[in-house]
Amino acid sequence: MKRIYAFLIFIFLLFADRLCAQKVFSGTVKDSVSGKAVPFASLKILDKDHHIIQTEISKENGTFLIPVKEDITNLQLLVTSSEFGSRTVRIKADQTDFGILLLNRETSIKEVVINLKKPLIRNKIDGLVYDIQADPESRSKNAIEMMKKLPYLSADANENILFKGNTNFKILINGKETQLLNTNAKEVLKSIPASTIQNIEIITNPSSKYDAEGASGVINIITTKKMNDGYNASVNFGAKFPKQEENIGFSLNMKHKKLGISAYGGGFLRNNPKIDNHNHQNTASIRLQQDGRTSNKGNGGYFNANVSYEIDSLQLLNVQLGSNLSNSKSHDILDSYFYQQNALLENNNSNNHSESKGKGFEASANYQIGFKHDKSQLLTLSYKFNSYDYDINAVSDIQNRITNVSNRIDQHNANRNSEHTFQIDFVKNIKKITFETGLKAILRKNSSNYISVPDNGNNSDEFVNRQNIYGAYGSAKFSLFNWNFQTGLRAESTATDVNFTSTNTAVDQNYFNWIPNISIGKTWKDNHSISFGFSQRIKRPGIIRLNPFVNQSNPYFEISGNPYLKSVVNNDIMTSYSYNKKVNLNVGLSYSFSNKIDLRVSTYDPVTHITKTTFENSSKASRVGLDYYFNYPVTKKLNLSINGNAAMFFISGKVNESTVENNLFTYYMYLSASYQFENSWTVSSNLEINSKMPAGLQSTTNAYIGSSFRVSKSILANKIYFSAFINNPFNTYRKSVTETFGGTFEQNNYSRDYYRSFGFNVTYKFGKLKDEIKSTQRKINNNDLAN
Repeated sequence: MKRIYAFLIFIFLLFADRLCAQKVFSGTVKDSVSGKAVPFASLKILDKDHHIIQTEISKENGTFLIPVKEDITNLQLLVTSSEFGSRTVRIKADQTDFGILLLNRETSIKEVVINLKKPLIRNKIDGLVYDIQADPESRSKNAIEMMKKLPYLSADANENILFKGNTNFKILINGKETQLLNTNAKEVLKSIPASTIQNIEIITNPSSKYDAEGASGVINIITTKKMNDGYNASVNFGAKFPKQEENIGFSLNMKHKKLGISAYGGGFLRNNPKIDNHNHQNTASIRLQQDGRTSNKGNGGYFNANVSYEIDSLQLLNVQLGSNLSNSKSHDILDSYFYQQNALLENNNSNNHSESKGKGFEASANYQIGFKHDKSQLLTLSYKFNSYDYDINAVSDIQNRITNVSNRIDQHNANRNSEHTFQIDFVKNIKKITFETGLKAILRKNSSNYISVPDNGNNSDEFVNRQNIYGAYGSAKFSLFNWNFQTGLRAESTATDVNFTSTNTAVDQNYFNWIPNISIGKTWKDNHSISFGFSQRIKRPGIIRLNPFVNQSNPYFEISGNPYLKSVVNNDIMTSYSYNKKVNLNVGLSYSFSNKIDLRVSTYDPVTHITKTTFENSSKASRVGLDYYFNYPVTKKLNLSINGNAAMFFISGKVNESTVENNLFTYYMYLSASYQFENSWTVSSNLEINSKMPAGLQSTTNAYIGSSFRVSKSILANKIYFSAFINNPFNTYRKSVTETFGGTFEQNNYSRDYYRSFGFNVTYKFGKLKDEIKSTQRKINNNDLAN
């Protein structure tokens, strides 16, 4: 890998002198009234025929740098902002510095309704940005429903979001990591209405400034903020039946002079009726049949607040506080029939009750310093603390109906997690190159105190995991021959110390990683673009994978973590093509591969007849995938889109010294159609097709087809959005099948869950603001854990 990075440096130095054949346009975009910076304004360099030569976006302090070839003349600069309209500036032959560009706010004497088709997708060198507000379906859907139709994203049957078919990725809100998305992402995303989201950034090749974790990439959800002195807010409520699901949420933005406050929060209730499940396992001479019914309910809530204070034009202080909690209860009754040579040996009845509680807290502070002599130069100092406690209490009453012997197992598992993070980031433009560098330290302590009664001697202990991560990075962004380059290198050192109190034993793991990254992109006239990239990422095992606590709620199955797990390095090679005009087309091809992955391994013990499942670094996997997205506005009212992927998975590993393979071709399609009527009514429908999928080294899940129909209406000048929907009207239930195989056994697990559902969503938006709340350009994002 050192040779690869040395080669990249050589190529850069070889052509560095060619940068002199370019010129760089610079300046600052500001509000003509308040004199404040206008962030995220769109800047386009146009030739004499109004073809796009180069594009860029102003930074949060309003500054911009746009490199172009020296020999191109007769150029214009087009500056566009959603709040300020647009401005065109003719570029003089020897002009490179625009100084301050003032934009006027758009005002009108009377209300004017403007219907413009904004482009849905804006390409970046390391990914793309999807404009949620430009999609009419955003008015009636929540965040998770919108994400299903976005490029590179998909969902499984349980509405868990996947990034290029993978669960290992990171979700940020306004560029910041928040703990609640690490612990309960699905429920939080359901409670966020898409109408409060400005756009979603999909980063397929994260630069070196991001932590090395997150094999698939990063999703950054940017919420709508139109900030004047005053406030704006939104509240929303949604419900779904017959599985009782209720979501409530709110967002609030306030600003007074230099002080800005933004907050969001929500809650959810779940009360799922009983569902049937069946499990069949076969070995050479043994047959196990289990039939049961399961019900569960739960609730939770979250709150996050961000306070920003502009000390002066060069100093910005940002503080964030957040908390979340969740509770769940489940009850299942399980009848087990154990046969040997077709003779019934055991007939057990299990009555299981479990309860779990979680609560988290987070606090962070960011101090950003600008410099008068160089407005492109920024220094940011950051600190973050978060903690999360998770307790599980389970009781299992097991009765053997043949011997009439009863057995009771009480299990308690208390998890405590805390984390301190220190970070410093520095950004500077040197001529035509943007340099970024930084240092970071993460200090973690994870513990688990688990007790089983009766104690079998190996399932009661206190487990403490201390992990310190030290990182440094450097990256450069520049243009050469009208191609854009972004390259960098990140170094991370990890020290892990694991202790078991009862046995007084310790496990130490220390390792060091060099993580290279490179992205190359080019945009041609008529909105064609292409990109290439290579990156390495790390997946470190989280507390769920590490915790040695053994779940014994099922008398024939035991599930536990593995405290001896090691990190996994993932390699990703990718290329993409896009065309964004009236038609939006995005196609991405990627190849990723990893060795010694920490996948679940299940083994059958012929003596005890118990199947034990844990995680082991004994597998390797690769994926060749094609991701595609197509959007076509057939008319001004009718819009069609399709998002999907096709991939070949190659998974192999060792189970009891035998090689097991799980190679599978998969596909996913999400088709969407919407029609807008003149009177602000909208109807839409979706069709979702998902193939059989690998669920690890030894398991697969069955295919499914889903459909939904929705009608929505906006009233009171688009302040209130109401929608009603029905999902899967043609199927009352869905049969979920998980097949698990090993060298000595085969197992099929079936469950029948409610599939048809109906419900509604209501969102109310109110308030008005002028100046956008500022946020530091660098924040702490710990993207380094996977559970």
